[in-house]
Amino acid sequence: MISNVKKQLWSLARLVLPCVGLALACIGVYVAYMQTEYTLKVITAFLMIVFGVLAVLIGVFWSICHSMKSKMYQRGEHEQHINVYTIERPSSFPPSYEESQGSQESPDSAPPEFVVVVDGVDVAMSLAPPLYSRDSLDAPDCTWSWEQPPRYSQVERIGQEEVVAEERTEASSRH
Repeated sequence: MISNVKKQLWSLARLVLPCVGLALACIGVYVAYMQTEYTLKVITAFLMIVFGVLAVLIGVFWSICHSMKSKMYQRGEHEQHINVYTIERPSSFPPSYEESQGSQESPDSAPPEFVVVVDGVDVAMSLAPPLYSRDSLDAPDCTWSWEQPPRYSQVERIGQEEVVAEERTEASSRH
């Protein structure tokens, strides 16, 4: 019980210290503004300003540090009690990536590698990962063609021919 009261008093002090410091600094500025000559009151006013600003800074930094410290303790407690919930996947879903890779990784069937020359540098290429199949029993067709893609001018010409053909069909449908 005494510990709880002590915590509440420290919490109140963290809250009140910046407020008292701000009030002290404001009163000091007011007293310094009202005095026209340098007397003991002006020196007292400047001391009030300095101590007020220090009280504000100490109170603010104290509150920030205390909240960071308490957050670190709370974070440590939560990390110990992490629950991970998973959902069983029905058999209609495709296999996970690990399962599909595990079935292919047999030591006698290492993926064949091809050496391709790119800009004068030999680059080893292997087959791409397996294609998706409804059931993982049938082997997908992993063959591909090494033919060169068509030139841009050919593709552009084909695209222009399609546009012209569409314009003709639209023109004939209007008449």
